[in-house]
Amino acid sequence: MNNTTHPPTPPNDLKQLGLTCSVPTAARLLGIGRATAYKAAADGLIPSIRLGRRVVVPTAALNRLLWAGSDPHQGADLHWG
Repeated sequence: MNNTTHPPTPPNDLKQLGLTCSVPTAARLLGIGRATAYKAAADGLIPSIRLGRRVVVPTAALNRLLWAGSDPHQGADLHWG
């Protein structure tokens, strides 16, 4: 029996994203509402980059956020700011 732990595979939606995604897309992947996601991005709870009036979420950071709870040595309470 092999006890090696492998990280879970990202959802197909996440694999199809580019380097960034919109806040509503990140909200859908996180299972939260659009307004909640914008508030979390403004508060630094969801990593985000402001490009003029547009706010985008880096896909790599979103991937880390989604799978933070899969490693028992890494907490899911992540903050960016």
